[in-house]
Amino acid sequence: MSEHELDRPVLWREAHPDAYAELKRTWGVIGHSSVLMVLSLSLIGTSLTLGYLHLPGWLATVARLGTSAAAVGCGAVGLWRLVRALFRSARAVIRTRRGAGSEAQGAAAEDTQPEAAPAAS
Repeated sequence: MSEHELDRPVLWREAHPDAYAELKRTWGVIGHSSVLMVLSLSLIGTSLTLGYLHLPGWLATVARLGTSAAAVGCGAVGLWRLVRALFRSARAVIRTRRGAGSEAQGAAAEDTQPEAAPAAS
């Protein structure tokens, strides 16, 4: 049996596979960005903990600067990827809605056009 025979409505993801793929990709990026943010927080904690260890001055300074730089880098990359993915998803959904609106307007315009009168012979 086909979908039309079952009177099942077409799912949004089936009607708009490109937008659905972009949203699905966004969930993956959100996961990776979350991991980068947690890593950034871990590195911040490591940097703070290094201050309590009894290391030579130069070693403690280098270690703290290194972990702080890595934390900033991970946080910046994670945040950038997250914002970019959310922007792309929003743009895909807006394009989908605009496309659905223009298709509905096009169908309505086709229905209202008068038929050509038959030529008199």
